[in-house]
Amino acid sequence: MSIRPDDPRLAGLSPEDLATIDFNTNGQPGDVPRQPVPGTTVDPSTQGRGQFTAEQTAQIDALAKQAGGFFTGATQDYIDQLQAGALGGATDTLNALKTLVAQGQAKPTTPDTSITSDDSAVSETKTLSGSAANELKAILRRYGLESLFDPLSAALINDPTLIKNTDALFGSVRGTSQYQTRFRGNIEREKKNLPFLSEAEYISQEQAYLTVNKNLGLPRGFYDTQNDWANFIANDVSPVEYSNRIQQAYNVVKNSDPEVLNQLKMLAPELQDADLAAYILDPSRSGQEIERKARAATIAAAGKTSGGMQLTAQQAESLALQGVSTQEAQQGFAQIGQAAGLFRPLQGEETITQEDILAGTFTNEQAAQQRIARRRRRRQAAFEAGGAVNLQTVQ
Repeated sequence: MSIRPDDPRLAGLSPEDLATIDFNTNGQPGDVPRQPVPGTTVDPSTQGRGQFTAEQTAQIDALAKQAGGFFTGATQDYIDQLQAGALGGATDTLNALKTLVAQGQAKPTTPDTSITSDDSAVSETKTLSGSAANELKAILRRYGLESLFDPLSAALINDPTLIKNTDALFGSVRGTSQYQTRFRGNIEREKKNLPFLSEAEYISQEQAYLTVNKNLGLPRGFYDTQNDWANFIANDVSPVEYSNRIQQAYNVVKNSDPEVLNQLKMLAPELQDADLAAYILDPSRSGQEIERKARAATIAAAGKTSGGMQLTAQQAESLALQGVSTQEAQQGFAQIGQAAGLFRPLQGEETITQEDILAGTFTNEQAAQQRIARRRRRRQAAFEAGGAVNLQTVQ
């Protein structure tokens, strides 16, 4: 009795086992086929395709192509023989091919792997490819959301209908670390029981902050990162409120002591009103250089108004670095102003430089203090003598 390809007794055999059976003989399962030899090319013109009608041939060819997508090697040779009509009539051939297709569809797929930097294999996340991937990347790049490509791609693969509902699409990835990093402001808002912003609202608010910065001319690098904006959003600072704060900082600059502004322009001409407004808005974010120059200008202004002394940029910044406060500067320069006559040398007196005056007043430098004290004693001795004094004898 011959064995047909759809014989129930063959149920459960692998395609590789089926490929070893010669269905043209009366042998038993396991017999090696006499022809064609596996691996050789089957010539359809000599293997019985003429027994198939045109419709049957089309069905067989379609099933053979589908089955061939699942198998290789000996099984593919078996499929070729079926397609060539070498293993039975049309009904048997169609049933055998259908069985192969079913087995192929039931085969478990091996997940792709990618190699990490430490050469270990890990499962690769399913992502979109081709034009769909490019379109999604373009949209995400436009809004600075590139980090969400993998989770959003996987979500769309699992449920393509999400593309029609943006809220549902983003909702599917809100638990991912990428989302929580990108929309940190929203995560913090939830902790404070503040209303959750949609992703579109969140991004729109970021753009509004950036527009305020550009319109009001804030310096580059000042409150212009996603992390900065996340802090504003988390603390419910609207773009309007943010703009008002900057305007107030500009007003402080505009209404500052004119002499302070004058000293700033003299000592640090590179600083603009925007730099000063940024410093007033947040000194810690403006950088130590601007802070130091602003403090130096305040000290220089006190030197000019209270002491009648114009400091150099180096002198003013040196006092600022030494920690001289605005109040200390005003008091010290007031004393210098009151003793202005003492520092103007008379004939035969040693010169007391501006550096000596500053050092003797603010840093308690002994050498400078001694020169000032020596002159004071000489002047006092001359006054008590009622006239000129031998400066060589007064120590």
